[in-house]
Amino acid sequence: MLPLFIQKKLNRLRRSLWAAPMSIVPVPFRGKAKGDATIAGEIADHEKQAGYAHCAGSLPLRTLLRIEGLLPGALINSAETGCGKSTIFLSRIAQKHRVFCLDDRESGEDSSVSYFMDCAATRLDRIETIFGPTQVTLPLYKDHLAYDLVLIDGPHGFPFPDLEYYFFYPHLKASGLLVIDDIQIPTIGRLAEFISEDAMFEEVECIGSTAVFRRTDAPVFDPLGDGWWLQDYNRRRADFSGHIHLRDGNRRKPLTFEGRF
Repeated sequence: MLPLFIQKKLNRLRRSLWAAPMSIVPVPFRGKAKGDATIAGEIADHEKQAGYAHCAGSLPLRTLLRIEGLLPGALINSAETGCGKSTIFLSRIAQKHRVFCLDDRESGEDSSVSYFMDCAATRLDRIETIFGPTQVTLPLYKDHLAYDLVLIDGPHGFPFPDLEYYFFYPHLKASGLLVIDDIQIPTIGRLAEFISEDAMFEEVECIGSTAVFRRTDAPVFDPLGDGWWLQDYNRRRADFSGHIHLRDGNRRKPLTFEGRF
């Protein structure tokens, strides 16, 4: 195995190459949409005109194509925190897509909202936009669907991604996808690490710095209870509570996702 510092350098290079604009990627490695045959080309054209990223950054188009390929079905209900290129893409593959984000249209050319609203490829009729800080809007929102896909990519500071996870996980369908972006940030990596060991999810893969998990058929962890001693992440690490240890041969010390993607 390569030394960790070399792994990190290689992984950073791999992420940079993965995030390269689709137009400069060799055709065999570009990927294509599973359902909508024109969407990749339309978004690539929008990238050329409006830029490859906006003020909130941008998920690589190839990541979005890969996520679509992992979805269990064609007609989906989806939600995301944050907005941009992912909003354009999800509006084309979802029958209903909810977007929880800040309204930053006053920021002009750098606006993430304008990036998707001004794109001809966006299906605005399929989008419900809930403007405001997710720290405020998610606790108040009452019209959730059973989601096939949830993308967490809003505010990145701790504990805000964890808060978003809390308000979304009870609404994710069995076999649905939970996508966590920017797991290179240590606190978000720790959230992804926790989810990867939870009975409600199985880790599918890490795509660049984006982690994808699939909902299992395990019961929903009670969002109004406690039960920390039932969670596998704790059961593998709580040395002070031997009676709750998960005896599956996988006792662990706290880890991060660094070096894994």
